[in-house]
Amino acid sequence: MLTVLSPSKTIDFRSIVSVTDTSLPIFSPKADALIEQLKLFTPEQIVEREQVSLKIAFATREYIHTYKPEQPIGKPAVFAYNGNVYDKLQAQTFSPAQQRFLQQHLRIFSALYGVLRPMDLIQPYRLDMTSKLIEGLYAIWKDMVSREIATLLADDDYVLINLASAEYFKLLDSKILPAQTHIITPVFKQVRNGRYMVSSLYAKQARGLMTRFLIENQITDPEHLQAFSEDGYFFSPELSNTTEWTFIR
Repeated sequence: MLTVLSPSKTIDFRSIVSVTDTSLPIFSPKADALIEQLKLFTPEQIVEREQVSLKIAFATREYIHTYKPEQPIGKPAVFAYNGNVYDKLQAQTFSPAQQRFLQQHLRIFSALYGVLRPMDLIQPYRLDMTSKLIEGLYAIWKDMVSREIATLLADDDYVLINLASAEYFKLLDSKILPAQTHIITPVFKQVRNGRYMVSSLYAKQARGLMTRFLIENQITDPEHLQAFSEDGYFFSPELSNTTEWTFIR
């Protein structure tokens, strides 16, 4: 069983983590090539194209120009990303055994690196799939990422747990994935005005909580996911189907 997550826009390269078993992104050469393209933009151009503040534009440009191609440096991805998902995941508390399980059964999509293992060393960056700095990121990554995930699924019983956002899950081409692949997308809903609705904030937090639940319990059977009960959630068979599992609270 393989689980996929989105990255986070916010990153933390100040805090120090102690990890011995790190790895390098498998598509580092492609990431290096994308960085070379990004070096062409001024902060003003970044503001205009990305519709961000000048402060963010200068930070983005600094990341680009301090990036060191082909260097085994950086911070493991699962510790470098922060935000709603990763704050709830709390990967820094995992034991060495849990870290090894995490490395084997979790992958993180990335606009710069394509797909990452949790312990892959990454350098600071800011780039989304919808970026106007590099056109066609989906076309650039879709085939490579899909083939990598397809290879992994062959060793993980062809079950894919989708805890990524819609923006990043579009990186996968279902035609490339093995025909027997079973994709399960957990959906998290809250009661509001007498109806069950999806809140973007709470859904992100729940994805982090569920990922943590998977790792802590080293779950390899998708049916065991239905026992997830963090933060008051519980599985609703009535609101679920074979590909979309709904958890409510």
